[in-house]
Amino acid sequence: MSRPNKLASATKTYNLLMRERTWDILSRKSDELSRLTRKQVSAADIIRLCSDMHMEKTCEEIERRYRAQYY
Repeated sequence: MSRPNKLASATKTYNLLMRERTWDILSRKSDELSRLTRKQVSAADIIRLCSDMHMEKTCEEIERRYRAQYY
């Protein structure tokens, strides 16, 4: 049986390298949220939501640090 489609829009795949500690936290939170909601919440679901919520602020911080370093 194939996995259900969680995203209604067009998607792209990205392979992500992260620290083991970060993965352990994501895995633990995924389990906790799955039990709480009684629906499967994957580490990818958490990563996508965090990315959506913090994208603009993160990009602004990278730009700020770059300018502080080179100007």
